[in-house]
Amino acid sequence: MTVEPAARRATSAGHALLGDTGDLPAEALLESLRGLRFTGTLALSDPTGALILLLAKGQVEASFRLGGYDGLGEPGQRFHLNPHEPTDLPRLPARNPDSASPLLRALPRLAPPVQLRAGAVNLTRLLDQLAEADFDGTLAYQEKDGPALALLVAGTIRAAVHEAGGRLNSHAEALRALQRAGQPQAGGTLELEPLDPALMTPVTALALERTVPPDAPAFSGLEVTPAGYRYWKAGQPFLLVPGETSGPQRRYALAEESVARAPEIALPSEPPGWEDQRFQLTLRGRDALDPMTELSMSLRAEHGRDGQRVLEALGSGDTLQRCATRLGLELGQLKPWLELFQAEGMLRRVRR
Repeated sequence: MTVEPAARRATSAGHALLGDTGDLPAEALLESLRGLRFTGTLALSDPTGALILLLAKGQVEASFRLGGYDGLGEPGQRFHLNPHEPTDLPRLPARNPDSASPLLRALPRLAPPVQLRAGAVNLTRLLDQLAEADFDGTLAYQEKDGPALALLVAGTIRAAVHEAGGRLNSHAEALRALQRAGQPQAGGTLELEPLDPALMTPVTALALERTVPPDAPAFSGLEVTPAGYRYWKAGQPFLLVPGETSGPQRRYALAEESVARAPEIALPSEPPGWEDQRFQLTLRGRDALDPMTELSMSLRAEHGRDGQRVLEALGSGDTLQRCATRLGLELGQLKPWLELFQAEGMLRRVRR
């Protein structure tokens, strides 16, 4: 049996373990935990589903089956073992408990993810393969600037988030970070993890901000509570992800068919690394910023102070990403300005 420390910073679950049972059946792991009088949560996963167990002094207090989980007698099962004080509900730590993103704070791991090699993955080809496989789950990339994560339903991206320097990006902006994982010089870690609909549907509802009334019958979804993020299935809670929450207590849910109809998010059309391009002012661009010239008056009349600010930033020689951050814009909002000023001969790309 092999186990490895969970790759997290959450101090509340610093002894959690991710691993697999190897040639042994899952019941052998459970028997060992009985002997150790373990108290906490054990999540087991096989190709068909998952089993979440709440244990107190080695005894099973509650169990929740997700999908078509085959049983404890099968070997080669992946697991997440999380010790915690006695509770009435299983608990697993968040992937990114300190994140500013509710999605990253609410999403747990049930099992070790599939590790992909950053720098050796063609993201477009990978997404095509996931679409063919009707993959439901997450694709995550952790780089030095921060984490990026995409939620996939039937192999297509329905929500995405990227956190860097305290700033949250979503939609196509978040996917630029995932694109960087495919560049030859990419570092960091790239992970793929399937998710059962009991987790996938609620987190997608959270990402899309689809709330339901608090008294919805037979509730299946995600409830934001002062204690953290509580997952429900058919009117019964089955998992709590402890963590900080903000705002009122709310419930999020989507019917599975509504998840499948959620708008797809396409990869940005620009090539990976486009956001790192730099530009400088041409002679015409410098004239456009000189308040004594007729061109400058024309620029102010047509584009206002915003146009001047954007041209100044783009002509500073800084990367497009940093220019967008400084201007408080998304890269998608900056692109039309860049194309305009290039077409008017005011900017020239800096070649490395």
